[in-house]
Amino acid sequence: MQKILHLAAVLVLSLAVPTLGVEPVSEIGAFTLSVTAGGWVFKVPYDANSSLSSSSAQIQRAVVLVHGSSRSSSNAYDTLLEAAAIAGVNVGKTLFVAPQFLIEADIDSLGLPADWLFWSEGGWKEGSQSLSTLVNPRSARLSSFAVMDSILVRIASRNPNLISVVVAGHSAGGQFVQRFAAGSTVEQTLHSEFGIDVAYVVANPSSYLYFDPQRVTAGTQDQFAVPPGSVVQSCPGYDDYKYGLQARNTYMSRLSITQIRSQFAAREVSLLLGELDTDPNALDLDIGCAAMLQGANRFERGTIFSNYILHFFGPAVALTHRTFPIPGVGHDSRDMFTSACGAALLFGGGEGSCVPVDAGSDADLTGLASLLTLQQCRPNPFRSQTTILYDVPGSGESATLRVYDVHGRLVRTLYEGRAPGGLALAVWDGRSDRGEQVPAGVYFYRLQQGDSKRTQTLTLLR
Repeated sequence: MQKILHLAAVLVLSLAVPTLGVEPVSEIGAFTLSVTAGGWVFKVPYDANSSLSSSSAQIQRAVVLVHGSSRSSSNAYDTLLEAAAIAGVNVGKTLFVAPQFLIEADIDSLGLPADWLFWSEGGWKEGSQSLSTLVNPRSARLSSFAVMDSILVRIASRNPNLISVVVAGHSAGGQFVQRFAAGSTVEQTLHSEFGIDVAYVVANPSSYLYFDPQRVTAGTQDQFAVPPGSVVQSCPGYDDYKYGLQARNTYMSRLSITQIRSQFAAREVSLLLGELDTDPNALDLDIGCAAMLQGANRFERGTIFSNYILHFFGPAVALTHRTFPIPGVGHDSRDMFTSACGAALLFGGGEGSCVPVDAGSDADLTGLASLLTLQQCRPNPFRSQTTILYDVPGSGESATLRVYDVHGRLVRTLYEGRAPGGLALAVWDGRSDRGEQVPAGVYFYRLQQGDSKRTQTLTLLR
């Protein structure tokens, strides 16, 4: 019996040993978020331009940026400030938040007390429970995704005129955001209780959550099938979470596989891929067998995943999921989010600077694609009617402006015909083509001329 207890103690102690090669952070965020788990109150640090405990009637947009493996919330916050300056946003109307997910090495290095949460070096990226070890015991544990849920509800409840929230992340933070978008249900709360639109921006993650056992067929980037038996035998956990939907963690197991698939397809997710992020030996690149089945490098994995979701969900998913290659950028968070496209996705406006894959990554930017412009409707959310401004080239080629529901079904055609040329205006009154009032919810409106498309989201309240 004593031998068993000794072995158990050794096992628990081993959990307290810092991950080899992982440096502790030198500082923690300037603000502290209080979260509750098991009746106990814990702390999570973050950086922001305003405390999450304060309220403001001025805030209309919130952007939450998740750090990478360095776990530096200050670097993430600085990136937000720089991207906001490039986008020309009104800082007084925008809330910037950069949470910080600590690991045990950080707790030990900074001497933080027992009410500070920490995760494993890989666990925070996938929504795992926080840790409790012999050296740093905790009274309860909490998923890093649950912490993000708390952040978003806190933001929504304290800013009465908030219209939209963007959750973004690069690299490890991109892994966090892609999986959070699939498994969190907080978006429904923000829609139903606060009328707030939510979007996700995922940049250069090392791996992706797939939605069935299929993976890319060797030698292709757009063909998918269940891997051969020999491959499955050599990599038996390839479809386990965080790579697939089997053996999901506690947080992700709250929903069924069907629910996860359905809500991910409906969510507005933009994938940013640095075209130079192609090093197969890059630092922190996941080279486990499950990740290698997704591609050889980050850019290839992102390209393949973009093709996969079209394959798995069907073409209607392109209404909510867009992929944007960022030319001349490698694996660099600052360069990704301070690009014209990155800044536009974070802060809105100027999305004509983003050339999605479905418009052709090699499109001539001096031609049709660069001139097709679709602005965010105002107001959004709306109850009675909303106004959409759009601009199409006066080439004479037919153009359409249509509204779709989250399943990709046509709801209303607002414009169809020869391009008007120059700025035009359309008003949607929340009715279908048959004149019927449509239910409250999230809808998508798409402007299309030839092969060029622009898509935005809107929220209808009743």
